[in-house]
Amino acid sequence: MRVMLYCQHVLGVGHFFRSMEIARAFKRHEVLFVEGGESLADFTPPSHVERVFLPPLMMDAEFSRVETRGGDIEEVKYSRKRLLEETFRTFAPNVFLIELFPFGRKYFKFELLPLLQAIKQEALPVKVVCSLRDILVEKKDQTGYEERVIKILNTFFDLLLIHSDPQLIRLNETFSRVEDIDIPIEYTGFVTRQPPHAAAERTGLIVVSGGGSPVGKDLLAAAISAGQSLPDRKLRLRAFASPFMKLEDLDYLEKLAAKDERTTLLPFSSEFLSELAAADLSISMAGYNTCMDILSSGVKALVYPFPQNREQRTRAEKLQDLGVLTMLDSLRVDYLAAQISAKIKYKNPHLATAAILKDGAANTVHIVEKYFSSL
Repeated sequence: MRVMLYCQHVLGVGHFFRSMEIARAFKRHEVLFVEGGESLADFTPPSHVERVFLPPLMMDAEFSRVETRGGDIEEVKYSRKRLLEETFRTFAPNVFLIELFPFGRKYFKFELLPLLQAIKQEALPVKVVCSLRDILVEKKDQTGYEERVIKILNTFFDLLLIHSDPQLIRLNETFSRVEDIDIPIEYTGFVTRQPPHAAAERTGLIVVSGGGSPVGKDLLAAAISAGQSLPDRKLRLRAFASPFMKLEDLDYLEKLAAKDERTTLLPFSSEFLSELAAADLSISMAGYNTCMDILSSGVKALVYPFPQNREQRTRAEKLQDLGVLTMLDSLRVDYLAAQISAKIKYKNPHLATAAILKDGAANTVHIVEKYFSSL
């Protein structure tokens, strides 16, 4: 089976890593991974995954407009549209798996809708699948948004995959018209990564991350300052910057970290799960991938949800109810220092997470094979 995955990350890299984990699971098949965001330096894909890079488009840090790295944006859009269609027709996939659209990435309909229309009009022998995370962000015009999603989904798609455990988070919690979806809907479970080795002995290490987006600077700064205010000289704090952080923000954080020898500022790591497996405590935002890494590693965790929409807070509240993590109410340094001290001393109970469905990537492959094994 030839599987083409389309992934467009616009601010962070969570969408990229989740989609790449799914691509990794399709190891018995030919896989072409098409990505349209800013490429992640030094990332090595699985050996069976071929990659095609569309000219990058991304959101600004305020999530207010799409921008490109130089050049006219209309020329970039034209180039992307042409390259996407050429890639599709050359690869001739049996399955075209599109991440998030039409539930998100409305801006990118300029390149996706013409291709979907061509597939339908020419009756091309390909099945179109939507790959969707657990929680959707709220919209200003929710009614109009849901109407557009239903129309596109029912017209052009053959299957909807939701990467969530339905016992924990169901699509109808953030999308009211699930009953109007005509195509099959399957829950895969959460897409998680497994630590490459068994958890190391915990030695007073605090790991801080702001996620893959540039908006985590305030969290990193607060956590570094809070860690430095603690008297325990055995504590160590390793803070990981975003791959797309502004140079002036990096410079500020480097100067802040240099005030205490217990603190180290490091570049973004694609092997972040290994860091968590050796840590006593994780301090982070509450994106999908970070929360799944917390689940996989079993590390104690403090999370500060991204404040501009409900997605991260909803996920964090669900996991806090299970005892997986603790939500932070503010980034005030004294408050954060107290939370760190309490969490470090706290003995993790046996978490009730074993029953959470976490084989989302493997289950995605099984479901696609079940529906389209004859292709």
